Amino acid sequence: MHNIKLSQEDFKLINKFFPEGLVAFDLETSGLSPLVDEIIEIAAIKIIDNNVEFFSHLVKPTKPIPQYTIDIHGITDEMVKDAAPIEEILPKFIEFSKGHTWVAHNAKFDVGFIVFDMHRLGLEFFDSKVFCSCKLSRRFVTGSENHKLKTLAKHFKVELENHHRALDDTFACLKIFTNTLKLIKSNRALAEGRIFNVKEFKKALESEIPEKLSDIKKFLENQTPIEIKYKGGSMSGKFRPVRPISFLPLPQGSVLYAHCLKSDMYKSFSLKKIVEFREIQEETEKADLKKENKDDN
Repeated sequence: MHNIKLSQEDFKLINKFFPEGLVAFDLETSGLSPLVDEIIEIAAIKIIDNNVEFFSHLVKPTKPIPQYTIDIHGITDEMVKDAAPIEEILPKFIEFSKGHTWVAHNAKFDVGFIVFDMHRLGLEFFDSKVFCSCKLSRRFVTGSENHKLKTLAKHFKVELENHHRALDDTFACLKIFTNTLKLIKSNRALAEGRIFNVKEFKKALESEIPEKLSDIKKFLENQTPIEIKYKGGSMSGKFRPVRPISFLPLPQGSVLYAHCLKSDMYKSFSLKKIVEFREIQEETEKADLKKENKDDN
């Protein structure tokens, strides 16, 4: 898919806001948790001045790819059996992208995988700002049903042939980002989409999931609701229902990223502050569902 076309307005906006260069990228992975799962494809598009460069590689994981993720991206064990491992591919991606600004859609997930493997492989951290096209679109794009990549691509009439393949999704991310930049009037407004800098991850990550929380892994695949007891927040010391999505490394420490069913908000719960968790009993689920239906009527 190297017939990607950017308009002169796209180049003008990128050069205006990112004179140091912009790298849009996307990953396909064996799951959503960098602390548990693996990268199986990396793609990137780099824009410097009016020059466009591409990076696209499948990656051979150390474990079989789960069927539930194959059903999403279509990448099978057969497709990656002759691919290079992450030990070879990631340093090449870093060389391609370091020093330029990064942008990805839901970037905290993609960057989480990158920085986790950077630490594991002993790669050097560097100064690159990271922007999230999803976060920026939430602030400035109106009229879209939601802010998922596929929905925004449709909203902006961006062709997305092979959704959930890294290069196609990278191009969609880039076009969504440039279309959002058209709505931005200042660098101050642009800062709404910045989430962190790669160098902020330089200190050692908590790569180990506490043993008392390790069984949460089995609830991540289907994002099955559980209850967690957390130190802090409005329900400190009490069990709260959440839908677990990912174990994520962040600069301030590793977190459980989850949908809090009590507040209906997506939150990052520090692993250090989760005291314990438990399965939600069927009776509790039914009672909560009954209450929700009553509240909706």
